[in-house]
Amino acid sequence: MPRSPVVRCGPLNALRPLLLALALLPVASPEAQGQVVRGGIKGGYNSSNVSLRLDDEKVDTKSKGGFHVGGLIYLGTPTWGIQVEGLYTEKGFKRDPESQIPFDEEWRFKYWEFPLLLLAQTPMAVTSPRVFFGPTFSLQTSCKWILFADLDDRDGVEVECPDGAVKTTDIGFLAGIGIQATSLTIDISYEWGFKDLAVSEAIGLKNRNLMFSVGLTFPN
Repeated sequence: MPRSPVVRCGPLNALRPLLLALALLPVASPEAQGQVVRGGIKGGYNSSNVSLRLDDEKVDTKSKGGFHVGGLIYLGTPTWGIQVEGLYTEKGFKRDPESQIPFDEEWRFKYWEFPLLLLAQTPMAVTSPRVFFGPTFSLQTSCKWILFADLDDRDGVEVECPDGAVKTTDIGFLAGIGIQATSLTIDISYEWGFKDLAVSEAIGLKNRNLMFSVGLTFPN
């Protein structure tokens, strides 16, 4: 798959408020709220898809299931701070060029992904509601293409993506909500890919990913 337009949603614009927040953390009312440093692990389910265009025409695609797993570090106060994550994540999509042949083609991407998130929460007696958002940076480790011969072909034929068809890095934006109960976290988030992954200028291909996550954090 071929080359793409220039990324217009500059990742630096998304980073600026987070870098400013990080710089302000040490001076954010230390007498009212002590500094917090936490580590943790998280994992969960991905329902991934893409925004796909061929010659400026939108092509319908189907979502694909996957998983994500990794670790995190939080630096801030009990109410807000910066969370950096490192995740191994599966993405991709299913496509049917002819509507009468569903799921005849599938693309599977695997990434090391690094979200940099601004997180705010309201501490409560049992659970603390929270919101978070920020940019994501991804390095592709695997790209597979699976072709299904017919409706009864459950496994299909799996091959490596053609060399140079899909870019191996991605930049996106993630936003979500969740709750924290002591050390347990439950989140739902959505990620928009900013970068066209296809190398061809005739193809527009951007990741989309809905994530359901469960995690454990370890207080300082």
